[in-house]
Amino acid sequence: MPDVARFKLNLTTAEGSPAEEPNCYVGFMRTDGTTAVEAKNIAYPPDHTFRLPAWPQEQNLYCLIKPTLYHVVQSEFFRPDAGDQEQAATLVRLPDQWSPEFQALADLPTARFDFFQKLLAKSPDVDVKHGPKLGNLADAFDNLKGTQQILAKMALLNLYAVLSDETEPIDNTHWIHFVQQIVRIDQERFIAETDPDLFDIVQKILSNLGNFKGFFTELSPNLHLENIPPAYQLTGDLITVKVRYEQGNVQFTMGKATKAGQNVVLLDCDMDEHSNLIEHTGDIFTHVFTGGTHPIDMHEYIVHHDPGVLLGYDLEPAETAVSAAGAGG
Repeated sequence: MPDVARFKLNLTTAEGSPAEEPNCYVGFMRTDGTTAVEAKNIAYPPDHTFRLPAWPQEQNLYCLIKPTLYHVVQSEFFRPDAGDQEQAATLVRLPDQWSPEFQALADLPTARFDFFQKLLAKSPDVDVKHGPKLGNLADAFDNLKGTQQILAKMALLNLYAVLSDETEPIDNTHWIHFVQQIVRIDQERFIAETDPDLFDIVQKILSNLGNFKGFFTELSPNLHLENIPPAYQLTGDLITVKVRYEQGNVQFTMGKATKAGQNVVLLDCDMDEHSNLIEHTGDIFTHVFTGGTHPIDMHEYIVHHDPGVLLGYDLEPAETAVSAAGAGG
């Protein structure tokens, strides 16, 4: 009887819990692109074990995983030696297959969100970029609706999490504590009035980039001009720095401005993917995933860095994804 390689595959989410995937394809492919073994319409959990013809019947193979709720993952080539092999692959959620379930503002855990609740209450004149005026953000928070506002709400909570956990490198103050009031939100950023000390910190970092590990800048901060609400008139040039955290790249773009004759300092804070994050998902698996700025992409980076982090929302499979999986059998 030919020798058999038993390949046990377990799938986990970015935060390390078992991935619930209703309709997955797993194939083991040869170097010429033909298929040695495949399984269709399988559900996770539980983990599955696949029986492969062992070397020398099969030479190099790679494992291709095509879920319905997550990005495609594939392994490096491996030789299917007789006996047991176990591998884990981390799956990254597909943004259009998941929906957020938010906690009410009043129900957010005080230890984590006390500053957030106070900040929103001190934000009386907020709008959504290219969207409606919201007024007081604390009053509007639980009633945000529609794709544009829901994405902006997720982005705000994502940024709050990272700025609450990370500190600026000069006095080691948490970034979030410089923010005085939010004035605009969208799916990648928030704009806020801040303590003037934050402008000085960003300027000092920018003037001494070589002394601050992980920080870099971009050629034209003026790309951020369109993000500033029309009620503000800049009185000088924008300055900007980015910092590479495991949760993603966070950018701080600062400007001095006036509003109704009062001097203020503005922050445009946004976050995008870290090119090296969640690239390798196990001993042999890599992602077919280039990253993105969708709030659900950023959610994946954040929870991968800090499993169990409190974000103020959870993700559940979208109803359309559940319906499609059920129809696929």
